[in-house]
Amino acid sequence: MAENSSPIHMDVDQSFLPTPSPVKAAIFESFARQNMAESEIDVTTSIRQFIKNSYMFPTNSNTEFIYADSSLALFNKLVLCCIQEGGTLCFPGGTKGNYVSAAKFMRANIVSIPTQREVGFKLTEKILTGALKTLNKPWVYISGPTINPTGLLYSNKEMENILSVCAKFGARVVIDTSFSGLEFNLESWAGWDLEGILANLNSSVDPSFCVCLLGGLSLKMLTGGLTFGFLVLNQPHLVDALNSFPGLSKPHSTVKYAIKKLLSLREQKEGELLDAIAEQKKILASRSKTLKETLENCGWEVIESCGGVSMVAKPSAYLNKIIRVEQSSKDGSSIKNGTVYEVTLDDSNIREAILRATGLCINSGTWTGIPGFCRFTIALEEREFERALDCLVKFKELVS
Repeated sequence: MAENSSPIHMDVDQSFLPTPSPVKAAIFESFARQNMAESEIDVTTSIRQFIKNSYMFPTNSNTEFIYADSSLALFNKLVLCCIQEGGTLCFPGGTKGNYVSAAKFMRANIVSIPTQREVGFKLTEKILTGALKTLNKPWVYISGPTINPTGLLYSNKEMENILSVCAKFGARVVIDTSFSGLEFNLESWAGWDLEGILANLNSSVDPSFCVCLLGGLSLKMLTGGLTFGFLVLNQPHLVDALNSFPGLSKPHSTVKYAIKKLLSLREQKEGELLDAIAEQKKILASRSKTLKETLENCGWEVIESCGGVSMVAKPSAYLNKIIRVEQSSKDGSSIKNGTVYEVTLDDSNIREAILRATGLCINSGTWTGIPGFCRFTIALEEREFERALDCLVKFKELVS
């Protein structure tokens, strides 16, 4: 790592792209306002419309909407519900590492469902059937439509197949939409109709089967540091269980005011916010293409992403090769000048080797849940993204 340079973080689920002016205006207005009426901060009607337009998720007068500072906080409460039921939480191979780590920390009973390269590490009807038939009280976590970390999309037909298997085995399903909303390659994707899928299943499902929708708006609305999570439940038993757990940090009224304002702008047919979202999708599409080309030129096997802020790749050309880097002390580091870092590269050390050699931070296969595949986020500041590309080229030169 070069002296006097800070690490470059391609390992965080956050967008560092410029915040659009309508978002800044909504946030400023929310802090400037005083004595806001309840109707001005009641986001439920807006969220109901948002999930209908985005995913055709069914709601009725008995549907419960629960809000928190983040989608992860709500996910943690669902994990507690799973534990209380004596259930098993099933993660597909290729799931955001923070969620898996949180469930492990809470000592939930966890099963990882292996996924295959041939289908982009997606869940399939066959794979899921094989996993669920051996489990009691399964809970299935699905990231979609945009899958984190691969950036691929689940089609409506794929979701229909997955949910039909879950219904057969009475699984409780958590669909996490937190990483969706910035899809930029929609060539073979026509959206979701969860209402239609679930209506077709209702006549022949195990009574334990239910689907809840987890989401956040920081990526969809380009809100930057303004975080907001929502959970939509149609199962009274789960609502009671979730409400029995204390400690859920609720969004401040200023956040709810800003979110409601932005959701209203998003529902318009045109406007500055929609233009900004479209522009950032173009940026992400360009970044995804550029990173893919750079990685492939540097000997990585890349899975092309279709949306979101990340993609995965395997360091095929580097495995079993030796890298030798002379380290230098910096900022009080315990590393002494002249110390040599030398290692034979494999799945377990590729992340550390890249960090030590170039200062680039990525997520390893341990985090992605896909053996051998690392995760790269692309929503960096322009200068940082260019630095990251340079680091990948530098690492290739050091190993070659």
